[in-house]
Amino acid sequence: MTTKFDKYVEDKRLVETTDPEIDKAIYRCPGFEGSPELGELDRRISEALREARDRTGLTRAEVAPFLGLHEQVYGRYERNETKMHVTRLIHLSEVLDFSPIDLIMAAAPYRFGKTPAEADKRRKLIKVVESLPTDAVESLLALVEAMTKLRPHEE
Repeated sequence: MTTKFDKYVEDKRLVETTDPEIDKAIYRCPGFEGSPELGELDRRISEALREARDRTGLTRAEVAPFLGLHEQVYGRYERNETKMHVTRLIHLSEVLDFSPIDLIMAAAPYRFGKTPAEADKRRKLIKVVESLPTDAVESLLALVEAMTKLRPHEE
């Protein structure tokens, strides 16, 4: 008998795996090269955060006061010594002027496509859409919605 849990795992193509940070089995979507460990995702987020700060030309000491933090505390995010909460990610994206999706894409590009090339195309499309003026976004959205109505739904 298939349980709701088993059906969900199968439908979402989740794979049972282990991770050094968690003492139980967990389920993940496989990436391009398998499922990166959660610590690797954290490392990629930290690296992308440092790169975002570098693009601003600000030092850690200059960024920290915007966040109400000491430089050493902020530095822990960039050195992957402290995990970042989503609210901190949003705050950092405001201060350093990046889209939160940029850090997610840096950590897990496989969530945006079945291949690296497909994920890169979607990343480029998202960046273009983010830069469009409101009227262009509205027109593009109307076009995409009309296109999806013309295509038969995949199940």
